[in-house]
Amino acid sequence: MASRARRFDRFSSSARRFLAVTSAVVLAGCVSTQPVDEESSVRPDDSTFAGTDETPTTDETPTTTSDGGVLVDDVPGRTPTIAPDAGGLPVLSELDDRTITGTLDNGLRYLIRENDNPGAKAEMRLVVDAGSGLEDDAQIGGAHFLEHMLFNGTERFPKNELIDVLRSFGAGFGADINAYTSFDETVYQLTVPAADPSVVETGLDVLEQWLSHATIAEDDVVAERGIVLDEWRVRDQTADGRLLVEIADLFLAGTVYDGHLPIGGEEAIRATEPAPLRRFYDDWYRPDNAAVIVVGDIDVGAIEDAIVERFESATSRGSSPERPELTVDPSTDPKVRVVSDPDLVEGYAFVTLPVAASPGASIEADLQAEIYRQMAFDIVATRLNDDALRGDAPFDSAEVANSEFVRSLVAPEIYVRVDGGDVADAVQAIVDEYERVVRFGFTPEEVARAVGAVRSAAQTTFDGRESRQDASFADEYVDHVLLDEPFVAAETEFEFITEVLDRARPEHLAHVFIEHVDAAAPHVFAAVTDEEAADAPTEDEVLAIVSSVADRELEPRSSGVSIGDELLEQPDSIEPSAVNALADRPFPNFIDPTVVTFPNGVRVALNTNTIVEGRVFFEARSPGGLATVADEDVPDADAAAAVIGDSGLGDFDRVSLDAFLDGKDVSLSGYIAPFEEGMFGDVATSDLDVLFQMIHLSMTAPRVDSVALEQYLDRELAFARQPDLDAAYAEFLALRAARYDDIRFLLPTPESLATVDAEGIAAVAADRFGDAGDWTFSFSGDFSLDDAIELAGSYLATLPATDRVEVTGYQEEPPPPGVVQVDAFAGQGDTANVSFLFTGTASTDRFDDVLARVVQEVVNNRLTDVVREELGDSYSPFGQLSLGSGGEPSSEFYLSVSTAPDEVDRVSQAVIDQLAALRTDGPSEREFTNALATVTEQLNFFNNGQVNDEVLDVLVDEAGNDDFDDFLDELEIVSSVTLDDVRSALNRWAPADRYIEVRVLPRS
Repeated sequence: MASRARRFDRFSSSARRFLAVTSAVVLAGCVSTQPVDEESSVRPDDSTFAGTDETPTTDETPTTTSDGGVLVDDVPGRTPTIAPDAGGLPVLSELDDRTITGTLDNGLRYLIRENDNPGAKAEMRLVVDAGSGLEDDAQIGGAHFLEHMLFNGTERFPKNELIDVLRSFGAGFGADINAYTSFDETVYQLTVPAADPSVVETGLDVLEQWLSHATIAEDDVVAERGIVLDEWRVRDQTADGRLLVEIADLFLAGTVYDGHLPIGGEEAIRATEPAPLRRFYDDWYRPDNAAVIVVGDIDVGAIEDAIVERFESATSRGSSPERPELTVDPSTDPKVRVVSDPDLVEGYAFVTLPVAASPGASIEADLQAEIYRQMAFDIVATRLNDDALRGDAPFDSAEVANSEFVRSLVAPEIYVRVDGGDVADAVQAIVDEYERVVRFGFTPEEVARAVGAVRSAAQTTFDGRESRQDASFADEYVDHVLLDEPFVAAETEFEFITEVLDRARPEHLAHVFIEHVDAAAPHVFAAVTDEEAADAPTEDEVLAIVSSVADRELEPRSSGVSIGDELLEQPDSIEPSAVNALADRPFPNFIDPTVVTFPNGVRVALNTNTIVEGRVFFEARSPGGLATVADEDVPDADAAAAVIGDSGLGDFDRVSLDAFLDGKDVSLSGYIAPFEEGMFGDVATSDLDVLFQMIHLSMTAPRVDSVALEQYLDRELAFARQPDLDAAYAEFLALRAARYDDIRFLLPTPESLATVDAEGIAAVAADRFGDAGDWTFSFSGDFSLDDAIELAGSYLATLPATDRVEVTGYQEEPPPPGVVQVDAFAGQGDTANVSFLFTGTASTDRFDDVLARVVQEVVNNRLTDVVREELGDSYSPFGQLSLGSGGEPSSEFYLSVSTAPDEVDRVSQAVIDQLAALRTDGPSEREFTNALATVTEQLNFFNNGQVNDEVLDVLVDEAGNDDFDDFLDELEIVSSVTLDDVRSALNRWAPADRYIEVRVLPRS
């Protein structure tokens, strides 16, 4: 359960899903894209950022271009633009006919779709079109609090029984799992196994009870206050939380949302009573304000009948008020806020261009304009980020983001990481770039690069259309219900995007961008650390920068980066020295790896399937890692992956590499761990050759660029110098220091970072990545086996290699004896955390892997039931049990519970008591059965990342995993786990007399 601000998108959810692939953020809303005249699209130079509604007049007639757009004549100081024309684009009003929709007589809507990905499951949603924006003054925080109360019982499912029902069919329960509340809506979600139709029907029963039969008992409300308070502490009593409140206020102050953050606040939470909650529930949880969504491996007709049967009798219980118009009209004058926070580790700033969402001429015109606007902002961000990568900017990075807290706000922005003393220059750089587009537009090369990136993402999405997951459809339907947007077939979406991209011209993107600039007044937000506050500019100084941008002398951007067609020429392919199957009993169509060995010692596992169509997942490992690095070189080794990853490859610096990859869909990352080094990534099948090229260059021609090194040191030093700023970092630091003496397991210090240099990083990289003789690569996904063998023969078989063999043994230093308790002090918020680390021994038997899953579920459920639900002291208790590698693997069981500072002793004792009870008595029969149900659901499904991981466990860690078929038999092992096994495992893996406890309390 969670409260969150929801991004709004005026466009079809399927198109937004596509846009989300093309960028880190989805922009929202729309601007008119009808042919416009000069009065509506051009303003004098001195009003570029004024935000005024006044426009000049002219008698000139715009010229129509050959593509139907309208050319806006060249006005001194502004680039000529063309309004895009949506005529002839594929129509988006024809709905996807594979979805069954309907509306009951009482107004409840439903959407149902049969889908077999991942198969044997169903995704369910109850959508309520009511969030914190509809609260009255007596209900502050009530929409979110009510979300919690629906898990505290209904008429048919009292509190404990409801949680039991969810767990009994493997559905999780806990923080952020089953629901969210935003300013505008509340959405409940269930994932249920679909093999048994009665389980799916029980899921519908739960949705029906949530809509109409919540109990909202007084004692449950009182008990829930502590849980919601802890959620508020976790979210708001941190630097990020406090700054989010400031940002929301910048955009929402004076609107209907003012004072209605979904989480509420401490005073409101403590004062929550049943009556206001019941009134909100009765007024807004009514059938004509709700929808039910079911997607999965189901009988559509049977589900439709079941929905009608359960929901047709639902009635409105309250006054059935009309939904008020929830709108935001951003200020037409620039606004600036500069703040500092005592717990902020690194500063940032952004310049937002907010406007009120308003529909244009058609959904097609709206979406065309949105695609062009997204591309335009991406180009601006790329310009600025390239400056940062070259070391020519007053900030470390730039990216597109948004501040779209509510549906009616369209607020794209450029976000930069920046030190306090450079905020003014950073803001100047951003507004200069906005103005540069106004004056000079975009270059053809920039637009071509942006088109290539979007086209590549569109192709990947389309190629994977038949493997689209249940949850993706369900979430799209949520957006359809809330935003009243059509959902279209994948073919229609792809045709539309392709046509829009084919039409894209620099003048189109400039028109959409400038139209947005003309409609918005910049809102600037800057957050700096307390120690840099004195160096930061005042708000008036920043406002002066924004207001004077029209007077700046600016030059147009160059045409962009020159890039080639490939990263390197493909070497001649080398034939394998051996080819063999890894599994004796393969899992048909999903898991049947072929292992190819090359003369240089490289092994490549290739597993073809269509779990995700059009995509390949990759992982590689080599034994060695930090264990083979001298103590004095460990800081360089710690830095190597991050610095090299930000430095480009071969002859391509990071700027040119990013430009080359803009038309590709590929990612690759590396790491050096205590006992191994490795790489991982994923790629569109069509770009598989590019991934192989990147792997080859990563191992033969890595770069260590000075800007990347400097930025790494700045980031790490910020934490190393003041670890008490961030509570999570302080906890990790204390836990590591209590557990280890070896520098390979400790976090960097200012002293260790002072020894890091480019030469040291290059030397470590050459040693750890430059010898491929003991490397194993695993690829799993949608590709041709023959093509992959040829690529591996070219790019992996040709890697330099020696006969070096490294066997580390995976042996860590033993944990400290007895019980070690450490207090750490960090953060200024009224929040605390208690964590435990238990270290034990495990075996290489696959049974222990399955048993560990069951034990983890048992402990998590017990902590949730007792510490969260009974004591009401924590929002999110959780545990993670991990088994190590090697012939004698160790176990680590990490438990973490957030709470209030004055409840630390009680929470700590509660965890200790519950573990003691489980060690002695084991779980109850119900707890055990529910844990088995969850683990069974987990093991019923595979993903490509999991396959790669298991393949490498066998091929690289032969002492620990000598039979790949054991992995395929895990599901059969579940039924052999007993209550006594769980109890015995807890005594091994969570010993009462040997553990580390870390308590993090507020400093001061």
